[in-house]
Amino acid sequence: MKSTFKKAAESLVASLMTHEEQYIQPLEKCIEVSAEAVGRRSCIFVCGNGGSAATASHIANDLLCHLKNWNRESYRILALTDNVSAITSLTNDYGPEEMFSRQLSAFGQKGDILWAFSTSGNSKNCVKAFEKAGELGITTVGITGRSGGRMKELADIWIPVDSDEVTRVEELHMIYAHILAENIEAIVSPMEE
Repeated sequence: MKSTFKKAAESLVASLMTHEEQYIQPLEKCIEVSAEAVGRRSCIFVCGNGGSAATASHIANDLLCHLKNWNRESYRILALTDNVSAITSLTNDYGPEEMFSRQLSAFGQKGDILWAFSTSGNSKNCVKAFEKAGELGITTVGITGRSGGRMKELADIWIPVDSDEVTRVEELHMIYAHILAENIEAIVSPMEE
């Protein structure tokens, strides 16, 4: 019998080692579009629920602060998951579906980018945020599991990971987020040799 750890690790590695263009091409497109946005000082907004909220918050920190280049300027990035007072007020007054879209209405501008992490791609508040982003001229990036849900249809750039198992998808999202952020930083703020 395989150990639980070994089975989980093999599943994660198999999902990560995909060479199919449907998983690689959108990552490369997101890096390109996001680096352009950062270079012109547009804002990247990030959101998600539960573990995906933690991924959004984590990658916002990395892009704001640094990954490898400690001497670069901070990038304009805002995790729509991090203002507890705003989230609880918006949820109480307008419902949970509105918590991200109303923040986008306040802060978002044409040329900004929204990354939304969702294992299913059906998170109602992420879907609503995509709809609002479309109205505002904000490019949307849906980072989901293999099936993609509603976000697959709504995203300007859809980045699926090669799994629909929630725990693997969440793990892959964090790896993908680091790959995106490292490459954006390397383009926008290359380290001096």
